[in-house]
Amino acid sequence: MINPIHQSYVAQVATSDINKTENKENSKAKETQKVEENKASFIASQIKNGEYKIDLQATSKAIVDSLL
Repeated sequence: MINPIHQSYVAQVATSDINKTENKENSKAKETQKVEENKASFIASQIKNGEYKIDLQATSKAIVDSLL
């Protein structure tokens, strides 16, 4: 027979592992969001100051790569 104490322990370990994984994913998502916000604010300040320039070759290459 299966020991019920052992079963609950396994369930607890699995649950804690899932929570740790979710926490890591949430913190990675938050870090990514902060980086994206920083990039957006940097670009916005460059546009406001008239310093922002578009690299047409890099932009067109990125568009072509995404379509292929």
